[in-house]
Amino acid sequence: MKGWQWQPDNLKVASGLLMVLAVLAWCFCWAAPVWADEANITASLDPMSFSVDQAAQLTVQVTGSSSAEPELPKVDGLRFFPHGQSSRMQWINGSYSSSVSYLYMVQADRAGTYVIPPIKATVDGKVLQTDSITCTVQPAGPAAIPPGAGQGGGIMAPGGQTRLRSGESEKIGFMRIILKKKTAYVGELVPMTIKAYFRQGIQATINSEPHITGESFVLQHRAKKPLQTEELVNGIPYSVLTWNDSISGVKAGKFPLEVDLGATLLVRQQVVHPSGMFGSPFFGDAVLNSFFGGGYKKKRVKLVGPKRSLTILDLPEKGRPANFGGAIGTFSLLVSVKPTTAKVGDPLTLKMVVTGTGNFDRVEPPVFPVGGGWKTYTPSSEFKDLGNGRGRKKFEQAIVPTSSSLRAVPSVSFTYFDPGSRQYVTLKSDAIALHLQGNGPAAAVATPAQPAPAPAAPEKKKTGPPPEKTLPAAITPAATAGLAPLETDLGVLSRRIIPTYKKSWFIGWIGISLLLLATGWFLRLRRQRLLADPSILQRRDLDRKLKHHYQEMEQALAAGDSDRFLQSCRAAIQDRLGLAWQQEARAITLAALQERLAAGSPLITVFQQAEHGSYVGIHMDREEMRSTLNLVRKELEKVS
Repeated sequence: MKGWQWQPDNLKVASGLLMVLAVLAWCFCWAAPVWADEANITASLDPMSFSVDQAAQLTVQVTGSSSAEPELPKVDGLRFFPHGQSSRMQWINGSYSSSVSYLYMVQADRAGTYVIPPIKATVDGKVLQTDSITCTVQPAGPAAIPPGAGQGGGIMAPGGQTRLRSGESEKIGFMRIILKKKTAYVGELVPMTIKAYFRQGIQATINSEPHITGESFVLQHRAKKPLQTEELVNGIPYSVLTWNDSISGVKAGKFPLEVDLGATLLVRQQVVHPSGMFGSPFFGDAVLNSFFGGGYKKKRVKLVGPKRSLTILDLPEKGRPANFGGAIGTFSLLVSVKPTTAKVGDPLTLKMVVTGTGNFDRVEPPVFPVGGGWKTYTPSSEFKDLGNGRGRKKFEQAIVPTSSSLRAVPSVSFTYFDPGSRQYVTLKSDAIALHLQGNGPAAAVATPAQPAPAPAAPEKKKTGPPPEKTLPAAITPAATAGLAPLETDLGVLSRRIIPTYKKSWFIGWIGISLLLLATGWFLRLRRQRLLADPSILQRRDLDRKLKHHYQEMEQALAAGDSDRFLQSCRAAIQDRLGLAWQQEARAITLAALQERLAAGSPLITVFQQAEHGSYVGIHMDREEMRSTLNLVRKELEKVS
């Protein structure tokens, strides 16, 4: 055929080009942000139980807005101190979302159970509220951890760690070690439970997994992460980490067993406070001092459990079978073979499953008899943990019969030591019946089919049914296992081959891809223009915030709420001047306004009223609030 011909390589190139264009189009299309408008508010308290001389952190998160400051309710006996705020913006699959978190420190005047009513916030004219929070305040107790008393207390371990003995200080924590047995054999797995108790209210970080001191034992961790629960010990709540592990001895003898655990505690410092700055008790508040002085420090400790002892015995030499591989425990054996009907030389799959409890790392494949008309290969193994110390190890071994006289797969044996009965146990499977098809050992090895000799003379056709077709000796079902079957049908024929690039579906896909590419490119250029001039986004964000503040003022005016009205005025002034002065809005104070604005500016007067109102409270009638609202709006429009 003359001219250009379509080749399979050209088809691959066209398909690859189509995929690249589609991916690029979707990437550009999703590059433009999609603004999320769903608003939500949540509140959480950490911890839910604290003492009078401690503080808890209240977090109020508003999703869908970046300026909706929550309204904290008044609770008799609780005090709330602002502790800052943080904003978060994220793009997920092209969808934009924003949230702001307001942090407050909560301190109680007296012990008891308190209920924090729902916290409200207004987002785009819609009032949202959280669920109520119930917390418990305990009586005051010692804040600092004592230096330790008793055995092992205060001894500094290498690396600057303090070793804490079990029971040394109930305020820090302790460990418990539970052994299922006191006597075991070398290599036997002994279930062991390790529990680390930390008193609730103490922040602890685990630095490592439990570690056994010495070289007489090997600790095997079953789970990567410990189980976390809570328990009451002598009426005191503790956070508990539990490891269900196993331990095995490496040599005979009686050895001490000790487990330690490295952790980092966040403890309160003993700070000597002055009588008060300038004679005011406000500056001597413990909560405020924790804001600016930290009040906490990290302390690395090593929690040491109580000493235990474990006696390790040697395995008995008497009655030890020759095929014993070191398995200790209780096991069962299940054996099967597939197929049970084959020809001489066909490979068979022998499956041997060992199930039970014990040291599966020492479980070896069951022994298959050597010789006897069989050819064997090295078995493969697969282990599965069944939980609670149980497991299953599956072996698969390829075996090939080499003699047509074989009638069964012989029995296999597996030997282990039972620590309960203190005896060696040998499990033997039953022989499995086998049906072989073949003329003798010569058929065991497949050889290429030889050409048939030419007939000496043509034979006459005989009447009757045609002879059955047979496969050559080299082509057997077992020999073709795992291979794709030969196609015997011709298939569908076509008069002419249409190149892919001329097909209508391909042309349609190209058109759609180009359209998506153009749309994505346009949206990308628009986004780049907005990013190149951030003042556009800042101005839009400011307009949205001012609109929200003005709505808050109108609602407060209608309700006659002077405090809420003044707070909205202050927030509006801070947001407007924050953009004009290019600084954080909430960081703008009265001193900054007096320094940068003209003397006698109405904004200074309103801001000063708002700050005084947050402490002593100022009452304004509706006419005065309306006049102040118009004044603030007019003055903010003058700011450039």
